[in-house]
Amino acid sequence: MNNYFSENIRRLRKERELTQETLADFLGVTFQAVSKWERGESYPDIELLPTIADFFDVTTDHLLGVDSQRNEEDILAYIDRFDNGKYKSSEGSLSFMAEAFGKYPSDFRILVRYMNALMDDSIRENNPLKSKKEIMAIYERIQDFCTSDRIRMRAKTLIINYYRYLIPVKNSGVTEQDMFKLIDEMPGIPDSKEYMLGYLPLDPDATRQGCQKLFDSLLFCFDQAVSHYTHTQFLYGKEPSSEEINESIKALEMMNGIYESVYSDGNYGKSWLPVIYNYGYLGQYYHRLGNDEKALENLRKCAELAKKFDTMPDITERTALLFKGSVLNKQEDVNVLLDASLRKHMTHHMLDNYPLSDEFKAKPEFKVILDIMK
Repeated sequence: MNNYFSENIRRLRKERELTQETLADFLGVTFQAVSKWERGESYPDIELLPTIADFFDVTTDHLLGVDSQRNEEDILAYIDRFDNGKYKSSEGSLSFMAEAFGKYPSDFRILVRYMNALMDDSIRENNPLKSKKEIMAIYERIQDFCTSDRIRMRAKTLIINYYRYLIPVKNSGVTEQDMFKLIDEMPGIPDSKEYMLGYLPLDPDATRQGCQKLFDSLLFCFDQAVSHYTHTQFLYGKEPSSEEINESIKALEMMNGIYESVYSDGNYGKSWLPVIYNYGYLGQYYHRLGNDEKALENLRKCAELAKKFDTMPDITERTALLFKGSVLNKQEDVNVLLDASLRKHMTHHMLDNYPLSDEFKAKPEFKVILDIMK
């Protein structure tokens, strides 16, 4: 037996609105036994399975998730294609995951990705309310019935990010307090897998590998904090002062200095995207201050790193002091689709998103930067 049983019995019990005590009384076992079944810590005697199946009016195959096991290869193929962007761009992530959801509506791994695709679609169309009812229904289903903490936490993270887009919408029914309540339920850094891998006294190789993952994750989180702290003053339509822009520049240059020191081999681990973005932000901030020389310098660095990332092998050996003996997997560690182009992405930012003047974009030096990313 496996976790399909624990997920199924928990779901079936809750759908019948039964307590663990009520089910235990009917089956002649303790409620602690039912609790352990639902957590996947133990399983009922084989002779009890037909009784449980009859009680819920399902087959023992359904109870044990035999059908799910038979379909596992197909489910994993859907997950791989969604996570790695291997579906056709013309079909889109939503239609692709809608197909998967139609075939496997009870698989929580499919559900959380379908929820993700619904969110992306509504945000891309600038209509966060578009699929709110379905998104929230899926979220509640995952929280109520899924026994995988990892999937439940992923769903919670997605909902928190979704709330960011709902809060400003009139009559969305979502407030900042709702978002903060969910955030308070999330585990802190000392409860993360990365922290534990670097903290526990294991054998030397395992400890070193755990610490390397922790270094990567902590630097990534530190950058996110610095980035959000410095960019806050640019939000809500407020025009920052020269002093505020200078403070943001100093903070980002400090962060990049840390990166260049820790990742001395130029392989930025999990932080490839933040580093590239930081140089892009520095370019536009210096331009705001009228220092086009520094603006061009940072935008050129941004372009060169985007090109380097796009053209580097999918798996690369790392040689910096704290990462010797480890490798970088671009897809798993950086979470960038392997068929995506950061050069195209950053070209779009520089031409359309960054507040660069037409005069600046007409400079020969700027055109050289664009050529780097072709």
